[in-house]
Amino acid sequence: MYNKLSNTAEREVIEGELKIAFKFPNLYQPEVIIEGSDESILVVVTSDEPKVINYAIWGLLPANYKEEWSNFQSVFNSLTVDRDEVVSSALYKDSFYHRRCIVVITGFLISHLHDGIIHPYLVYHKEEKPFCVAGVYTTLEDGFITCSLVMKDSSHVVSKIQNLNKTMPIILNKSQQKKWLDKNTASRELLDLMDTGSDIKNFKAHPIAKEFIKNNISFESILEPVYYKGIPGDPMR
Repeated sequence: MYNKLSNTAEREVIEGELKIAFKFPNLYQPEVIIEGSDESILVVVTSDEPKVINYAIWGLLPANYKEEWSNFQSVFNSLTVDRDEVVSSALYKDSFYHRRCIVVITGFLISHLHDGIIHPYLVYHKEEKPFCVAGVYTTLEDGFITCSLVMKDSSHVVSKIQNLNKTMPIILNKSQQKKWLDKNTASRELLDLMDTGSDIKNFKAHPIAKEFIKNNISFESILEPVYYKGIPGDPMR
């Protein structure tokens, strides 16, 4: 998976989908591309405050960390964490058991290598609505929240397209979101959620302009479908 997400939903749409309000509504802005390497902000709901929508820096930092976010990321990429590592790593396991979050997005990017060229794809809900993926977080001494996405083995549309990576975010439906955020959910049930929690059957994907990767450019219509001969999604394939 790329370290790139998308959240193009309007604030009112997110609040309607989650049935809760933003803690700081005036700070919210839709983003066509959320770039993980840029110390980006994600929309989250945390287990400490499950009744409000909040914000977190993408890329988990240790709770007692005092240096710049970029310094930590230069030696350890914490944008995502695999399902097995989140329960065993010294950096993540306390967050897994005590500080879980859901991350609200409208899409994530994957890739397909064909004839020596990388083609980016957008994965999104078939109804083009916001959805939630599993995460873990820390709260720093200054009050800022930092988070990582939890990853599992890819399946369905993602595994059919993605051939440079075998993982994907854990997509949670509404009942799974509640269990993931509940501090009283048993650890065995959390492990089951990570294995089974993916509503990916209700998702689709299409290729976007390969210039997004080749030249690292982004524009307002970057998420629109662009089909190339021979790759998944090609009408003539």
